[in-house]
Amino acid sequence: MRDTPLPVIEAGSFYQISNGNLSEVPAYGPWFSGNDVHDWQPGIDWGFKTVPQAFSNRTYHLTRGKTLGGSSARNFMLYQRGTVDSFSKWAELVNDTSYLFPNVLPYYKKSPQYTPFDASLYTNSTNTQSPTSFSSSGGPLQVSFPKSVGSFGTSAQRAFQAFGMGPLSGFNDGALLGSAYATSTIDPTTGLRSSSSSSFLATALLRSLAPTIYTNTLASRLLFSASTPPRAAAVLATTAGTFGTPSLAYTLAARRSIILSAGAIQSPQLLQVSGIGNCSALARHAIPCVSHLLGVGAHLWDHPIFGTSHRVRLATASAAASNATVAEAGVTAFLEGAGGPLAQPGAGVYGWEKLPASANLSAATREALGWFPPDWPEVEWLPSSALRGDGNTPEHGDPGDGTDYATISTVLVAPLSRGSVGIESGEMGVPPVIDPAWLAEEGDREVAVRCVRRQREMWGWLVEQGVAEEEEVYPGEGVQTDEEILGWLRESLSTVNHASCTCKMGTRGDPMAVLDGEARVFGVDGLRVVDASSFPLLVPGHPQSTVYMLAEKIAEKILEEEGMVANGNLSLPMGGACIG
Repeated sequence: MRDTPLPVIEAGSFYQISNGNLSEVPAYGPWFSGNDVHDWQPGIDWGFKTVPQAFSNRTYHLTRGKTLGGSSARNFMLYQRGTVDSFSKWAELVNDTSYLFPNVLPYYKKSPQYTPFDASLYTNSTNTQSPTSFSSSGGPLQVSFPKSVGSFGTSAQRAFQAFGMGPLSGFNDGALLGSAYATSTIDPTTGLRSSSSSSFLATALLRSLAPTIYTNTLASRLLFSASTPPRAAAVLATTAGTFGTPSLAYTLAARRSIILSAGAIQSPQLLQVSGIGNCSALARHAIPCVSHLLGVGAHLWDHPIFGTSHRVRLATASAAASNATVAEAGVTAFLEGAGGPLAQPGAGVYGWEKLPASANLSAATREALGWFPPDWPEVEWLPSSALRGDGNTPEHGDPGDGTDYATISTVLVAPLSRGSVGIESGEMGVPPVIDPAWLAEEGDREVAVRCVRRQREMWGWLVEQGVAEEEEVYPGEGVQTDEEILGWLRESLSTVNHASCTCKMGTRGDPMAVLDGEARVFGVDGLRVVDASSFPLLVPGHPQSTVYMLAEKIAEKILEEEGMVANGNLSLPMGGACIG
């Protein structure tokens, strides 16, 4: 048996090879991320489908990264942090004050290397960022701003402020109620995506700390010792064959421990096929029970999104859809200076708020939303310089008629609905049963309807300012009543792909908790889950920064436990395993 330094099991490979510019160039982020079950790229995505949703009776493609870097190679690159009160809630649920915002902030600062914005680009808008949000010693994840500022983002910033979302100094100091330009995981030198693969892994590969990477390899099952409690002892892995050769199954034994980081869909799936979950449900698939944990695959949080569109009197990304000259100029600007429209993953500016009293939410919905603390926004306002449409195929959503379009979307960041991830088989090769349960709760549907009406109020303001044409292009004037809006949402609702909390942290007294506050799986030894599934709640906003924070925090704990840090130097572990 040969010792292997930190084996990392990855079902995919390098997205830079498998998907090229469509994964790296910011403006191409939406490609292969639509609702349509056929809109996926097998080189970087699992092609998962949801069960028919109760709200819409539709089946959706659910974007999940099958590549080194995981979903950090698939997201829209927005980097912002949760709120102070949301982490107070996290600490309360886990009974661990180390999760209070002041205590997690150093871990947030540890990953990113921050590059400030170029003030000369913001001639018609204001970008203010707190100088204390980042550390000069951070890295290697690149966090910066696009080298281009879209005109619709400038208009959206003014609209948000007119609607009460006052200016903030960025979104990284624990406050979100307001509006600002957001940081993005973009390399300021190249203008390309900065993912966990292109930052952390690439850095390790250039040093003597490089892990051994098993690409195109599926973690089929976790194997446990017969001890009490059982100990995670090995991973049964299967590597794809090449040139017609059969796949190869083998075992990687773990001398120390196993870290599971397969994401909010496949981390609970792998636990279940390995015998950790609801024992009654596992028995139906003849899976021996290792640890009876009801919460595995339960408690799924996600953020649904929907938006309305108008023609605008500004240059937007729509022009490139039908004008080859404009498209060529955009490519040239990016190649020569990492600027132009291709540098922008979105409009750049965002707004967050609790809905005002004028929304007239019902008492029942207000009571349900009362679970969320005071600084937790209920909605995020996300503008985009294109016609988003029904979200089925974002890369083809624009009509290409030579007109400039823009969209104002709403993301529900205080969702009341909870979904689940189950299994149909004891084999990892069989896709899991995924039910995000978007808008399953009446309160979510009520908030969504109110948000569509508020979108229209914002568009009315933009029309008055001479920015937008009066006619609503999508969904159009035929959608007016609450029932008509709900009917339209059944056709157009999508997700920002923030699935989380399916292996949630908690206390031993919580019957739905899967992990303790140090991400250790209850009922077994030597196994941790460290990814978005570990969250006890989905903090408001976009979770990638919180995944990095949690990874830094748990990594420090592991190094302390194993005595791998001495005099500031890391002693590389042998024989562990990480499943990503």
